[in-house]
Amino acid sequence: MFVILDQGPAVAVLVLATICLGTFPVAFNWADLHGRKPAHTFLDFSAAFVLAALPCAISLSTSGPRIPIMPGLWEQMTQQNDFVVFCACAAGFFLMLGSMSLQFGMALTGMAICLPFQIAVSLSVGVGIDWFMDQRLGKAAWVFPGLTCFSIATMFGTLAHVERLKGLKHRKDKHAVSKLVGLEDVMGQPLAEGMMKSVELSPTSSTGDPGVGPPTKRRTLHERAASDPDVILDLESPAKASRRTSSLRPLGAQVMQDTNAFAQEEPSTPKHTPMRVQYMQRGINIDGSKPLTGLIVLTIGGFCFGMLTPLFFIATSALPTTDHWRILPEGVPPLTVYNAYFFMALTFGFTAWGLNLALLYVPLCNGKESCLTEYARDHRGRIVSVAAGLACGVGMACQFLGGLAGGYRVAEVVKMYPLLTVAWGLLLFTEFRGSGKRAAYLLGAMCATYVLGVGLLAAARNNPVVD
Repeated sequence: MFVILDQGPAVAVLVLATICLGTFPVAFNWADLHGRKPAHTFLDFSAAFVLAALPCAISLSTSGPRIPIMPGLWEQMTQQNDFVVFCACAAGFFLMLGSMSLQFGMALTGMAICLPFQIAVSLSVGVGIDWFMDQRLGKAAWVFPGLTCFSIATMFGTLAHVERLKGLKHRKDKHAVSKLVGLEDVMGQPLAEGMMKSVELSPTSSTGDPGVGPPTKRRTLHERAASDPDVILDLESPAKASRRTSSLRPLGAQVMQDTNAFAQEEPSTPKHTPMRVQYMQRGINIDGSKPLTGLIVLTIGGFCFGMLTPLFFIATSALPTTDHWRILPEGVPPLTVYNAYFFMALTFGFTAWGLNLALLYVPLCNGKESCLTEYARDHRGRIVSVAAGLACGVGMACQFLGGLAGGYRVAEVVKMYPLLTVAWGLLLFTEFRGSGKRAAYLLGAMCATYVLGVGLLAAARNNPVVD
């Protein structure tokens, strides 16, 4: 079994694990924004994850000096340890469910909210269960304040998500007004800005929608020409009109070239606008989803990730099984970290492929159906999805490798990887741009309380209770 003896290389391995685990969610968001079906993305991701995780687990388990209390993979396969193997396989199943919820939750909430919210929920569940199973993991005076910080972080994340949705709705309304029948091109920039301000400042309409005034009667071209001094329509002779409107060309002369634009009672947003292009390219259909739908998906995924930790803890330490229930026979050790990772990755691959093959024909979120032939031909984004699976598999292996050498205190640095995902969401996908200062402050508060919670858990690990 391969073990790093120095803390210096262990810290370097943990930093690499943090980078890998904080970067692979970018592939989910990128593939969704480019219109790739979520089942196609997850099939590639899961296959690459298994191809990276299994060789890492086998090589780390079988290489290095033989340790009697830490047998190799092939030796533990012949032992009577069915219960701990089942726990490791169950951890792989919950890992698959959590990863799928991460994929869909990211489309509904964005990268900046998704992973910190989900991991905060998972730590609240997982660390709490671990502490009740083995109170030597840390002092309650440090553990429970840390769990409280994670709960507060989820509240800040919820408020930040709601504020971001309000900002997006405001931007969408302004965009719809400014692009109304090509308003900026037809009437000129000053008139377009004036109309947008009038929409923002108008009183509540009779229907109860704020910012939209009462409906007005559509006027004829002669009435508009008589009442609007800044917009002169070409109702005179061409020669007189050209002399009369020559000085007004920079403001709104193109109105005369397309007078049919005013005859449209309910014009739609042009198909060439960036908003329409981005909306039609989404791989996951989020049309009609409620604001809290994404947070519910992330909460369920957080509980799945939270169950992964105690199951993996039982598989690798056999607590409380060995002490209380005596399920493992005398002299049979629990699984090593690498062997448990092997069974977890194997279960992850089988369950992920089985579920996503079914989702090809019965898609979620009112998506389009697919088939194996279409999946095989869909090469758009395959490299990105495979790279994400490789990064996740290598990152988890590095997390286990560095955690064995560095101990609990040093291993806590890996829990900072959701902050890297926040940075990618803000830098690469410009999330929270134009959402307002309140949303930005709430996002910062979520990250700050998350960091405080991780610090308290690290302090708890540094002060264990020794019987």
